Amino acid sequence: MGRLEGKVAVITGGGRGIGLAAVRLFLAEGADVALWDLETGSVPEDLVDIAQEKLHMSALDLRDRGGVRDTAEAVHALCGRIDILINNAGITVGHIDTLSSSEKVWRDVIDTNLEGTVHCVQAIVPYMKHHGGGSIVNVTSVLARYGYPGHTAYVASKSALEGLTRVWAREFGKNGIRVNAVSPGYIRTKMNEANPQEAVAQVLMRTPLRRVGEPEDVANLYLFLSSDEASFVTAAVIPVDGGFIP
Repeated sequence: MGRLEGKVAVITGGGRGIGLAAVRLFLAEGADVALWDLETGSVPEDLVDIAQEKLHMSALDLRDRGGVRDTAEAVHALCGRIDILINNAGITVGHIDTLSSSEKVWRDVIDTNLEGTVHCVQAIVPYMKHHGGGSIVNVTSVLARYGYPGHTAYVASKSALEGLTRVWAREFGKNGIRVNAVSPGYIRTKMNEANPQEAVAQVLMRTPLRRVGEPEDVANLYLFLSSDEASFVTAAVIPVDGGFIP
C-alpha cells in the first residue's frame, strides 16, 4: 500500500470496467485521481464517499482537444502536479466487415481511441516535464498484435498506439517520462458482455490459463508501470491475455 503516495493520476474511461478498477486501486495506493469519462453517473457512490477530496471527476469527451486541455489545466491547478496518465478510454463498434464500414464508424473509433489519446498526451506532458518526469500508460489490445476480421478501425487505432508508445518513449525519455503500453486480451467488461458464449468458449480454448481476465488483472499492471518499481521500464508493450494463442 502507498506506492503512489503523493502522486496525481489522470485515468481516462475511469467510470466503469478496467478504468474503474484502476481508479479504486490507485486511490488505495495513495494517489489523487482525476477520473475522466464521457459521463460519471456510473461511478459507485461508495467510492466517492471513501475517496472524498482525493477523487476529482470530470465528464469529458476526449475528442474535444480544447476541453481536454482546459480540464488538464484545472487538475494541475487543483492538485499542483500531474504524474501519471492512464490512457484507458476506448470504444469499439462490434463486428463490421471492412468493405461495409462507414466513415462515421471509422471517425468515431479513431477520434476517440487515437486522437483522444494524443489530445491527453499533448495536454498533460508539459506538466510532467515541468515537475521532472512521469509515467504514461497507453492501452492497446491483443487484436493489435494478431489482427481480427471485422474490427478495422479498432485494430488501426490500437496498432497506432503501440507505435506511438515507442515514439513517445524516445521523445520524452530525456524529461524523465516513461511511456509504456498494456495490451489486454479478453477481459470481463461491459464492452464484452454481449459476446455470444460460443465466442467466449473459443477464446478460453486458446487461453492457457483457461479463464477470462478480470479488470483488476489489467489495473494491477497499470499500477506497476505507474509506480517507481518500474523506473527502468519504458517503450514496452506488455500483454495481459492469459497467454492467448491466436
